[in-house]
Amino acid sequence: MRTLTIDPAQVDLREVIDRGVLLHGHLGPFLVAGIRMGHLALTLLDSPGYFGIRVESQAGSTTPLSCLNDGIQIGSGCTAGKGNLVVIDGGTPRAIFASERGMVEIELRQDVVASFRGCDIIERSRELETMPLGDLFQWTRSPSA
Repeated sequence: MRTLTIDPAQVDLREVIDRGVLLHGHLGPFLVAGIRMGHLALTLLDSPGYFGIRVESQAGSTTPLSCLNDGIQIGSGCTAGKGNLVVIDGGTPRAIFASERGMVEIELRQDVVASFRGCDIIERSRELETMPLGDLFQWTRSPSA
């Protein structure tokens, strides 16, 4: 069986987002944030994605926040179907990624979330594509146990 990999440094983010829209059904800021969150986790954990990594999303199942979960799937390759994506109803834009190389907790900054209210979602989504990661997220990395 051929296993896919994701190299965030080599992907065309716009193409990944366009594929994400095909899964999710529309472009939105939480989708883009989730994709970038997944890519950040892969980079920080030096993971090829899909397998050998797991994530617990605290975004819950209520839209629009839960749209982050679809982005996480696209960006990390973790899925509910494979069992390496678990969604809990935490009501917060935070996810904890873990692999044999460690763990990272990544949260969408609250000022960024606040900027989604009343915005043009297409315009804001496009802005998130190029926003520096430190302006978009805060994260804490822990070594493997």
